[in-house]
Amino acid sequence: MSFSIGPYELSAPVVLAPMAGVTNAPFRTMCRRFAPGLVYVNEMVMATPVVHANAKTDRMISFAPEEHPRSLQLYGSDPEIMGKAVAKLCDAGRVDHIDINFGCPAAKVTRRGGGAAVPARPELLRAILRAAVSNASPYGVPVTAKFRMGLFDDWLTHIRTGEVCAEEGVASIALHARTVQQHYSGEARWDAIGELKQAVGSIPVLGNGDIW
Repeated sequence: MSFSIGPYELSAPVVLAPMAGVTNAPFRTMCRRFAPGLVYVNEMVMATPVVHANAKTDRMISFAPEEHPRSLQLYGSDPEIMGKAVAKLCDAGRVDHIDINFGCPAAKVTRRGGGAAVPARPELLRAILRAAVSNASPYGVPVTAKFRMGLFDDWLTHIRTGEVCAEEGVASIALHARTVQQHYSGEARWDAIGELKQAVGSIPVLGNGDIW
């Protein structure tokens, strides 16, 4: 079963999720030896230090010579900064695919309004996506997005988030079927992934949560 992210067709609908401190270039190279033809995403980096050429962040954006597509995940809560970061990376030819993180539940991320806090503000979500897609499109770089079901069980936003992603030209989406409140506890609600797919139609949907 094939799966496409923009112009890139994968041998299977499987993506190695970006994990901070884990999915660096050596780890991705090792994984690729066992399963070539998939997408392996570099660990998440913040858009602001990309724009300001922070040396530590720049070192994190590292790919092995044989990596293709070169996939990177960004996060941030400022549409202008996100657009500038995407444009800078694409113009320098450093990436082939950009994923936007709207799913990180860590307090140090959400308290700044980033990660999983963004979908609670749908107009901000739309503005960030529009900035990313509009700056990546001239370079043929697809933009994808990952998000959670919502902040709390009684405040679910995944359907609307998926619809906004589809409306703004996102190439594919991934749902971690838990809320921010759950973090990584309990069980992922895989039925929600099916509900999301029904709502967004033709846009490819990946499921995340409890996959080891």
